[in-house]
Amino acid sequence: MTQKFLKTALFASAATLLIAAGPKADLNQDGQVTKAEFMESAETHFTSVDADANGLLSKEERKSFRAAKVDEMKNKVFDKLDADGDGAVSRDEMNAAGEKMKSRMNARKEKFMERYDTNLDGELSDAERTVMKAERETKRGDRATSGKRAERRNAEGGKKGWRSRRGQRPNADANDDGFVSLDEHLAVSEKLFARLDANDDGVLTEGEGKRRRGKRGGRRGG
Repeated sequence: MTQKFLKTALFASAATLLIAAGPKADLNQDGQVTKAEFMESAETHFTSVDADANGLLSKEERKSFRAAKVDEMKNKVFDKLDADGDGAVSRDEMNAAGEKMKSRMNARKEKFMERYDTNLDGELSDAERTVMKAERETKRGDRATSGKRAERRNAEGGKKGWRSRRGQRPNADANDDGFVSLDEHLAVSEKLFARLDANDDGVLTEGEGKRRRGKRGGRRGG
């Protein structure tokens, strides 16, 4: 039970960190991220990973950076569980954290019922389920349209620097020399910005990147 809870907590924390990564690029704190801010943040990130400051990211540097981030994430999860800060997680603390997670899940369930349980009888009738399914089908259609637009954008911009499957995951080492240069890193960052910019207005607002991540998750679940 403890192992399962820790894995669940770690996964939830990872998702939170991914969603929270966007605001770090909001350099002037105006609630939105311009392309210039995004690219400046990408260059800062490159510098932080380039441990030997030679202008190239080796596989070892990238691996080391990812491992450090995982350790940081684990420590944050542990600190949240270790409520009294004594360096150990007691059964009571585990139970308390479990109750918080249960409370959040119940809150999401209540929000779901508020949306679809229109007659407030605590259950979903056939008619209410029909409305729910229709709304989900509409969202799937929107995802398909968005996906086709992304495919067109990738075709126009070329596939160099991106893997063709699994959500177009970035392959920053475009020339396959084992290193990632700043130019390669910025090229991938520019493509990433284009993918996150759902409405193509040149600015990322709160939730744009999050919606795209949710869509991938939705396909797996649906």
